[in-house]
Amino acid sequence: MKYLRIFLLHIQHVLENRARAFIWFLLPLMNNLMLIVFWKGSTIQGSNFQWDMSAITSYYFIMTIVGSMLSSHIEEDVSEFDILQGDLVRYLTRPFSYYLSKFIEELPYRLLQGVYGIILLLLFVIFFKPNMNLNKDLIQLTFIPIILILGFLISFTLKMILGLTAFWFKENGGLFELFMIANIVLSGGIVPLDLAPPLLRNISYVLPFSYTGYFPIIAIQGKLDLTGILQLITVQSGWLISLYLLNRLIWKKGLKIFTAVGQ
Repeated sequence: MKYLRIFLLHIQHVLENRARAFIWFLLPLMNNLMLIVFWKGSTIQGSNFQWDMSAITSYYFIMTIVGSMLSSHIEEDVSEFDILQGDLVRYLTRPFSYYLSKFIEELPYRLLQGVYGIILLLLFVIFFKPNMNLNKDLIQLTFIPIILILGFLISFTLKMILGLTAFWFKENGGLFELFMIANIVLSGGIVPLDLAPPLLRNISYVLPFSYTGYFPIIAIQGKLDLTGILQLITVQSGWLISLYLLNRLIWKKGLKIFTAVGQ
């Protein structure tokens, strides 16, 4: 019950800043619309790819929703406010873990932006009636929420690890920017990874980024069979466990050099 009360308090805080959250939602939307326009003028329309214009349009609209729901942005709070400014002290006095505390803080933002994304998709379908490529298999659809939850947890844990680097680095803005670029490219944020160069595609498949963006999207589109979906969940679970253990290791080592006045 105490976790629910804390969660509801954070929802109130997020709703107070709902206009700002909406602006942050619009930024990737504009980028994705530009990419749709790019593909509309490309030669893919006359090709034999399974990625026709309908699939491309669906991909980028689903990316807008999935990205807003699953892409955590907790790293700056962890590094700048909690570690460098010393706010971490108030978390250390609480009777539950820092990881769980930040998760409860981040979750309302993802839910709100996810609502924005769903409303946008419904309006798009109602007014433009596009031929959207969506998974219609009822059995596969039951696994989609699991894939989305695991994708968010992987993204959140990655960003927690990134934020915890502030225990050792006073200025990590460059690291954050580099991570953001790698995340956009390797999660299919520029082009669907099926259309990416083989080397880039193979690299993305062995890193966790694609399991927070690209693979959840194509699962929603129905481009994975049931075996592929089960394999995806297995790989996501493996990444989540590995990243969580790494997060715990960095947390314990970082606490040894943390001071009450910050880094």
